[in-house]
Amino acid sequence: MTVSAMAAIFATIFCVAGFHAPVAHAADCGITASDLDQITAIQNDPSLDASDEIKQELAVRKQLVGVTIICAQQEVQVLQTNLQNVSVESDMRSLQSQMMGDLNESDDFYNTELTKLSVVGIAGTKAIAQEVLAWRANTFIPLNEDINDLVLWNQNQDLFNTAQTRMTQTQQAVSYLEGVAPDADLQAAFNAAQSSFSTAQSENAAAKASLLGNLSPNQTYALIKQSLASLSDTYDNFSTVSALIKKNLPQ
Repeated sequence: MTVSAMAAIFATIFCVAGFHAPVAHAADCGITASDLDQITAIQNDPSLDASDEIKQELAVRKQLVGVTIICAQQEVQVLQTNLQNVSVESDMRSLQSQMMGDLNESDDFYNTELTKLSVVGIAGTKAIAQEVLAWRANTFIPLNEDINDLVLWNQNQDLFNTAQTRMTQTQQAVSYLEGVAPDADLQAAFNAAQSSFSTAQSENAAAKASLLGNLSPNQTYALIKQSLASLSDTYDNFSTVSALIKKNLPQ
């Protein structure tokens, strides 16, 4: 659930000034347009006196925001599971532990907001909406992005290890063929593969440093994407090298 999705829900339920995101995203948390229409229906029901209207409207608002906060808690639980399942390198364990602690704080925050929700009136529900939105925008969303970057980076290490094995095997084959019948095209293609792989490794290391240095999640993700693009270039070069190896193998 994005910040804009939750903003859409709260803007509709609580009339929070300044939030005008489309209500269609409310379905992300199991809240439908008909759920939100309940508030309008209560406000327009001529059979209700002022006291009953406030009571019914408040009950609906509390129910809907409760569902929304519980949905946000489920996001936290998914991230906790994903983070626990990552087997990180030793120098990244402290970062993993810190992230887990931050997730626990997020869960505590949502529990506090749910507790507050049970005793507030309409004005209080608006305040809770603003608090949750601010928390998500300033604390949870950056944490979410950092954790996703860590998980993605960790998953990519298998790709880099496989590429390193391929590089070693290819180098052995090229060295053998160069000793038998030197081929400038083969050597150039292998040099290109080495160059692109070196670039990929440097970008991969920079992404790790970005994670450990608590730099912008966007910066880390950009480095991860670029490292994978360079790794893809490496495999393109491997294909060229393989074709030239087949051509140069003794018949």
